[in-house]
Amino acid sequence: MTAVTSALGRELQLVHAAQWLYSVNGEPFVPGDGDPYAGLVRGFGEDTAPLHAALAERRPLWRSRLDTWVAGPAVLPGLLGHPDLVVAAAVPQAEPWLPAPDRQRTAAARDLAHRGGRGAVRAAAAPLRRLTAGTVAGIAPGPADLITAVAAPLAATGYAALLGVPEDRHVEFAAAVADTAPAVDALLCPQSLAATERAAAGVRELRRLLAPSGHAEAGLVLAVAGTRAATDLLGETLLRLLDRPGEWPRLRTDPGHVEAAVRAAMPAHGPWHLHPLTALAPLEAAGVRVEAGDQVTLVPDLDGTAPAPYARLLIPAARAVAEEALHRLASRFPHVRPDGAPVRARRAPVTRRLVRLPALLGEEETR
Repeated sequence: MTAVTSALGRELQLVHAAQWLYSVNGEPFVPGDGDPYAGLVRGFGEDTAPLHAALAERRPLWRSRLDTWVAGPAVLPGLLGHPDLVVAAAVPQAEPWLPAPDRQRTAAARDLAHRGGRGAVRAAAAPLRRLTAGTVAGIAPGPADLITAVAAPLAATGYAALLGVPEDRHVEFAAAVADTAPAVDALLCPQSLAATERAAAGVRELRRLLAPSGHAEAGLVLAVAGTRAATDLLGETLLRLLDRPGEWPRLRTDPGHVEAAVRAAMPAHGPWHLHPLTALAPLEAAGVRVEAGDQVTLVPDLDGTAPAPYARLLIPAARAVAEEALHRLASRFPHVRPDGAPVRARRAPVTRRLVRLPALLGEEETR
């Protein structure tokens, strides 16, 4: 282990230790009501409703013990899309993948909208259909994990098509995307050192694969955060459909039902449940002054709030990939039923992603 790697590991441990400490103690080393924001970002426990309720009792904009401003639903309308707030990591990163803060307000945002917007989806429709059909054809019937064996590879295939990755590099692209699985959550919650190093290697590989593109910066964001959003959206859609087996046959004959199923699985606030930001200049909200360089986390209401602009840019491509994948899956497998309990990742406060969804995929019976 190099000195740099060892130092990174210590930093990650210290940040995560602070999240745990403040989540159970109101003040350092004094038992009492913990900091609900620290409890939320440490990423343990599936039921976040009590933490959101505790957050709602605080001021609209308040400072956590983690030295981060926490913005609740009441103040979000004035902060969503604020030009001086940009996405930034709140914990150490081994390999950054976000555009530089000053570029997020200009060129990077335009490129992301261009590469991941509806126009790009329409332009890539033919390869998206063909490649998705090929990937679905390779999925065997029987027991399957709908996340690792279905949603993740289909999302990687879809984004390889959208980003124009050469087909002889698709296996490398999918492997790199898999390595970056925790990268979005790592913006707010430290991952293990091993997972952090794998994600860093994946980012470097994606950067290499996308280098020939004229929009490699936006492509990297879509490869990391877009595939994450598409994988999660498809996984949540499949989870929802497992509880509604009567809806599955309709997917084969009604394209509108495919779109409706995917749309129903997307939270109103978009693919991110928390939004880690940094202020580029001083600003005021709810009577509070936020200084340049301060960290601000937007915490949407569980039941609403429009997606933040930067997260909204991920939605068109994620929906297109999920819809095409779902259509092909329903055509290939007329029957699907649960085969075990779903499992969500720990240390995943931003995405709350599924990591396991056991099911049985069935073909038509023949005699």
